[in-house]
Amino acid sequence: MNKRKMNKVTILILLVIGFLSFAISSYAEKQAELQPDYYTVYDAKTNKVLFRTAMEVYKGDRYLSGDNKLYEVFKVNKNENTAYAKYLQTEKLPDVNIEEILQAMAVTENTGEKRVAIYSTHSDESYLPSDGAASINGHGGIYKVDAALQKALEAKGVTVKVDRTLYLPHDAMAYSRSRTGAVKLLKDFKPDLLLDVHRDAVPLEEYIRKIAGKNATGVRIVLGRNNPNLKANQQLAYRIKAIADKTYPNMIKDIFFGKGDFNQDLTPNSLLLEFGTYSHTRERAEVSASLIADVLTKALYGSDEQKQVGTVTKAQRPLPGQNKAAGTGIWVLIGVVVVSAVAFMFLSTGGREMYHKFSKATRKEFASYLGKFRRKKGDEP
Repeated sequence: MNKRKMNKVTILILLVIGFLSFAISSYAEKQAELQPDYYTVYDAKTNKVLFRTAMEVYKGDRYLSGDNKLYEVFKVNKNENTAYAKYLQTEKLPDVNIEEILQAMAVTENTGEKRVAIYSTHSDESYLPSDGAASINGHGGIYKVDAALQKALEAKGVTVKVDRTLYLPHDAMAYSRSRTGAVKLLKDFKPDLLLDVHRDAVPLEEYIRKIAGKNATGVRIVLGRNNPNLKANQQLAYRIKAIADKTYPNMIKDIFFGKGDFNQDLTPNSLLLEFGTYSHTRERAEVSASLIADVLTKALYGSDEQKQVGTVTKAQRPLPGQNKAAGTGIWVLIGVVVVSAVAFMFLSTGGREMYHKFSKATRKEFASYLGKFRRKKGDEP
């Protein structure tokens, strides 16, 4: 084959690769649009949407709605990111008296140091309109929400320790990494409450709120149901919701009982809080963080009840779910090695641009930005 023919063949191959690259990336973007990264959970009886969550949903997960109806997930379709839940009962929250809580707080105001510890397992989580990206490889916008919560708690006389250690990457093993930080906070700082602060990744309408006359976000409390401290964690979560329902109605969006422990097995007073979602402003989440500080102090220090806090509750052995997660992590690592090897061979043939467009990270980032423009509703109500 002469040089002229070789050039024509080379051009033809490049055109074919370019076409395939465009077609594959377009298909990937369309699939990202059609298959959201969050689960939609329906009421099996009415077929109405109960809630959405970026967490993976499993059979046996439970959900307490804003009006205190308790549901249990019994069917999950992982291919379509959907699930169905059945109604169990209407829960009775603690009967809280705000005046009595304030009196109790006044009595104990100078009787010892009040301590709250905060960390963020998903260090990259950010708010697209405010931070310019839904995920930042480093200290994401979520740390400014941590800071707002810290400032509001300190204004109420609470000593706050914020762990700003990065626990990246944002993967299945993130909670194993953040566990080290959580244990250190408990041993060194001995807090009355340990908080893991997050944001969700569902449509913004799920979390839009106006609280105390301010544009804010709803707050979801997440509990790990595979957790020996679940009963104590749940009692605290119910008390927080009961106080919030009286002082800041509609602030606590719901409570999700998810598979796993989220490090809540370390201490009875441990919660995971989600402040809004990636697609509305971080400033809304900061408002909610400032307001919930009032609720948390009332829940923690407005009672004469003895608290079991500040220490690791037991010598830790991996729970069944953690063993599974560790095994999954090993297989993921093996998969990454295999994919990397294939990618190297592919890139060495000149298909770098095609690979870049088709990479999962690029598709997700593109889908996040695209979602901002697809929505007709603005961030403000």
